[in-house]
Amino acid sequence: MTGFSRRCRATLHRLPKVCGCEATATVTHSVPTTKHASTQHDTSGYSQRDWASGYSDHKEQPDGYWIDVKGRLPQELTGTYYRNGPGTYKLGDQELAHPFDGHGFILSIAIKDGKAFARTRFVETPEYKSEVAQQKILFRGSFGTQKPGGARSNAFDIFMKNAANTNVIHWGGRLLALFESAQPIAMDPYSLKTLGPDLLGGSVKAGASFDFGPGANGLAESFFKAVGVAGHKHGGEYRLGGEAVTAHPRFDPDTGRWVFFKFQTQASLNPLRSVSSLVSGESSMTGVITFFELDQDMKEVGRVELRTSGYTFLHDFALTPTHYVLMVCPVALDPALFLLGVESAAASVKWQEGKPSEVHLLGRPVVDAPAVPKPQSQQQRQQQHHAGSAQSNGAGKHNSQRESVKPSGHQQQQQPVKQQHQGLSKRRHLPEHLVSKVAAGFVFHHANSYYDASTNCMVVVCCRMDRFPAFDKQAAEGGRTFVDLDMAAQPAARLWRYDINMTDGTHTERCLGQRMLDFPSVHPAFLGRKARYTYGGAALHPTNSAPIQCVAKHDMETGTMQLWSKGSRYFLGEPQFLPRKESQDPFVQLVHASPSSNGNGSGITQPLSVKSAGTSPAEVSPAVRMKEDEGWVLVVGFDAETQQSEVVVLDASDIEAGPIATLPLRTPVGYGLHGTWVPTYYGP
Repeated sequence: MTGFSRRCRATLHRLPKVCGCEATATVTHSVPTTKHASTQHDTSGYSQRDWASGYSDHKEQPDGYWIDVKGRLPQELTGTYYRNGPGTYKLGDQELAHPFDGHGFILSIAIKDGKAFARTRFVETPEYKSEVAQQKILFRGSFGTQKPGGARSNAFDIFMKNAANTNVIHWGGRLLALFESAQPIAMDPYSLKTLGPDLLGGSVKAGASFDFGPGANGLAESFFKAVGVAGHKHGGEYRLGGEAVTAHPRFDPDTGRWVFFKFQTQASLNPLRSVSSLVSGESSMTGVITFFELDQDMKEVGRVELRTSGYTFLHDFALTPTHYVLMVCPVALDPALFLLGVESAAASVKWQEGKPSEVHLLGRPVVDAPAVPKPQSQQQRQQQHHAGSAQSNGAGKHNSQRESVKPSGHQQQQQPVKQQHQGLSKRRHLPEHLVSKVAAGFVFHHANSYYDASTNCMVVVCCRMDRFPAFDKQAAEGGRTFVDLDMAAQPAARLWRYDINMTDGTHTERCLGQRMLDFPSVHPAFLGRKARYTYGGAALHPTNSAPIQCVAKHDMETGTMQLWSKGSRYFLGEPQFLPRKESQDPFVQLVHASPSSNGNGSGITQPLSVKSAGTSPAEVSPAVRMKEDEGWVLVVGFDAETQQSEVVVLDASDIEAGPIATLPLRTPVGYGLHGTWVPTYYGP
């Protein structure tokens, strides 16, 4: 690729008012003048055929290969990038109705000494093995793909395929492929070999995440077995009462812990209760959302449970040193459409017009920081990776007794929060559970949250849509599939800010810009703290929903946004921020310890804390916080003209300057979903 040094810069301009939201950001744009770039960057001029061509079946490269790096990788950049996403879009002559139903496909890029090594491999779940062997759709997908044969073939099959395609993290000496309708799948971080289901040390129950009660579960399982649903016929996990695990856990730089949530939908098979619910208009379902935290040994050290009335669609959350932050949006599951096989699970989720969204702030069970782990050799880490899988299915013991905590806050309507913890921290005047009703909107992804002591407000920054996306319209209709979707007709995610008063739950909310922006992230050291910069993927069109074709850097202080793109024939996945290890600022330095100092791959020598850093996050000066953009942004791009994928590395402090290095891949790997950066080299 040539021409990266040539670029055009548009002058700052004020965005228009759209969808009733006052724009508060100005934007600078930069599009390199390459053979596929256009100087007209505020456009929706992408080709539907170009975009659809990125959804092609992927080919594995399990043995891996060295990449011919274009440009120069920084010598100090050492570690491994992992990305997960769907890799199958067709089985035999049967096309998937939605790409999110495709089987997980892991890309790894190991970087060291200016060199890069690539490897790709499918997540070999039991469902993957069955469908690939028979080359046909055998399972219901969560997002739109049904088994052939219409409602009759799909009725009463609530055992969704574990696609294991949404995210991948590194913890406890192994990779975990995540899919939020099921349990994690463990993989080897070197070879990407699938090790099997992982119940996170016993913190998670296996099976479908529906619970009809101890006695009713057995009756329901017998019924489902009698009608021959896929979970029984084709080797999937066949039981009820399981717990699905989020595909969006958060790593806490304060404690060195991963924070997850799991969820289960509880319902009654009592026909009298079901009829009563229909008459009253109230849901007969209860959502059970349980946040839990794991230390470096995969031991659960704390949990908080929230019970909600009805079905809750929760993809992501934000994390602060004191609270979990989640957005509960007004959606409801139509159980009849789903159980009778008429629609998939996601297509059965309906937007509830006229109802507000709710921001929930749940107090965390914070424990003392773990001791500094001893350094491990490369051989010890390898032994841990393989030994870890033998324990991944163990039924870890934990106390089922939970302490009831009286809920507090504005307009609290949920059932009491339950907590199990060791050493609950003092939060002074901050409530354990606060609910604030806000304008209706749907949130897939949170950028960050933090407590502002000067205003006594919890600040929540997230990507909000005006409504829930219509998955029922994205599924196959008359031979159409997801790639035929009119993106402009779908709700656009935009960056929003909420300030929630921690005394009475009142709030203010404002849109930070009209350009579609999603997959947001901040410097990992500033998770739960005030961050100046938010990175994400953005559309070329200035206001409409469209495919991601830009890397965006939003300045929360000035309201300006920088963009980098290669034009209308080039598409991008999730941008990943990679912090520099070297920093003179002690507040940031603790997060960038050498990966050789420990064996957990987290890059933490000792837990980051305000005390150890010597300064309060709220007291960090603007001059110091400018250092938070010292690093790189890594993103996978797909060139529709050449039909090839590549990994692009940008300087995070100046993304408009274009790539400092480009890593061409041998085979296309599509757009993917989520990924992670591990400051440990897992290459040859």
